[in-house]
Amino acid sequence: MSHHSFTQRALRALRALRPLRRPLSLLKGRLVSSDRATIISPIQLIICVALFIGLFNNYSFFSQVWAIYPPSGDNLLFVGSLFCVLLLFTALLISVFAVGPLLKPALIATLLISANTGYFMDTYHIVIDDVMLDNMLRTDRAEAFDLLSASQALYFIALGVLPSVAVAFAPVRRTPYLKAARARLGFLCACLFSITALLLLQGSSYASFFREHKSVRFYANPSYAFYSVGRLGAGLFDRATRPYLQIGLDANRAASSTRRKIVVMVVGETLRADHLGINGYERQTSPRLWQSNAISFNNAWSCGTSTAVSVPCMFSFLNHENYDQAEALATDNALDVIQRTGVSVTWLENNSDSKGVALRVPSLDFKHAETNSACDSECRDVGMIDGLDAILEETTEGDLLVVLHQMGNHGPSYYKRYTQEFERFVPTCQTNQLESCSREEIVNAYDNAVLYTDHFLGETIEWLNQLDNQFENQFDTSLLYVGDHGESLGERNLFLHGLPYRFAPDTQKHVPLIFWFGKNWPENDMKTLTNLAQKGSAISHDNVSHTLLGLFDINTALYEKDQDILAMKL
Repeated sequence: MSHHSFTQRALRALRALRPLRRPLSLLKGRLVSSDRATIISPIQLIICVALFIGLFNNYSFFSQVWAIYPPSGDNLLFVGSLFCVLLLFTALLISVFAVGPLLKPALIATLLISANTGYFMDTYHIVIDDVMLDNMLRTDRAEAFDLLSASQALYFIALGVLPSVAVAFAPVRRTPYLKAARARLGFLCACLFSITALLLLQGSSYASFFREHKSVRFYANPSYAFYSVGRLGAGLFDRATRPYLQIGLDANRAASSTRRKIVVMVVGETLRADHLGINGYERQTSPRLWQSNAISFNNAWSCGTSTAVSVPCMFSFLNHENYDQAEALATDNALDVIQRTGVSVTWLENNSDSKGVALRVPSLDFKHAETNSACDSECRDVGMIDGLDAILEETTEGDLLVVLHQMGNHGPSYYKRYTQEFERFVPTCQTNQLESCSREEIVNAYDNAVLYTDHFLGETIEWLNQLDNQFENQFDTSLLYVGDHGESLGERNLFLHGLPYRFAPDTQKHVPLIFWFGKNWPENDMKTLTNLAQKGSAISHDNVSHTLLGLFDINTALYEKDQDILAMKL
């Protein structure tokens, strides 16, 4: 959406506030007349707010609707009916909470939420569901600031703040409690009756709409956002009250090589499988992975479309089909089980946090210059390699698993995710306001960030190679890279990630999964793995936990051999 369209909508929004210009005169120090003609009832104020939101904060919803039902005779009738249903449902929803002294606070909160929700849906075409809200709660300050922009401020002021001011100063009629209760009940019944009548009058159209176009309802503002808040609250309560469960208590190590195993696992951020040169991308965005003879699986799929889902899921022993966030976070994961067998496990963090995965293993923070030696405008992923040196010095015996959680390609500020020397594809999008950039500029900035991730992985592999060369036959070294989710870069006018999995495009679900093994790893095993990758064998985050157990030769009832990528047969 252009800045021009933002301005136009803002002006229309201001004109829509004219019926409330009298209350706004308070801002100029004038008194509001107490004449009954200037005073509105609570129900009238609710209707005004619902109408404002329906007209100005539902651009994405009706854009979706118009794409399905182009303007014509019958379609116009249905879309008009749909607008009325949305308006009535919004008014009904608000009426449940906007009662008595909560009237204006509830209306103001609704306006502000609707404006903020509308901006992100209109700009990036994302959906504000419970998963997205959970992501927002778990993000850090740097990630939050990456999303702020002048357009958002203008949008928020015009469609949120100004109407909220109008509501705050609106003179509302005081009504006796019983009379107000009867009026509110009557209004709720009228809304329900009207919604029912509209649905019945065009029953076949609504049946088709709800059956064939389920995804459109996710853009209804603010009703779906409110529903998502409820789901998030229920989920948080479930997490807080669910008893913790230890699993894999039978886990033990099988006798294996006398060499120490050093496994580095990199949890990627927002990297698409189809933008890696090693996977056949037209640009060579992964030259160091290519030179290292890494083994890349080009048919790997994520558990979710956001970090908050995918990261806990890939380390859990639940699969995508039965994954439950509360259950996963209240149960031992693969790191817990591996650590229990005597393997030293450490989590290095250069993203917001581990999303609950590393709560019971040692962790080191590399998000600040005090701990990360590679900080300029932001702290770089390569700084975590210093952490590898420190861990190896402290752990002089036994096997090691180190997880590096990178900042990677986190958007929308892709231009911040790499240093100047990696800006090889130009021109680039130099702003977080992706709607103001061409798709070429967005892709160029993203691909430069991919190049930097390749550099980081190349440096990590080089560190492992040096171990092999310096300490002959002392280590079995390996690296596993797993992307958390993909990204939309303007395809179908979609940006970023986080759409509900069931209708998210493949670009948000198709992720890289890459192995690299040191020189002491059995050559036959690497050949088998290479053949599996070349065959295009389908794998997913479901395989990660079992593969980690297999890497350390851990026996437990949790382990499923057919889910271990290293044990798969051609």
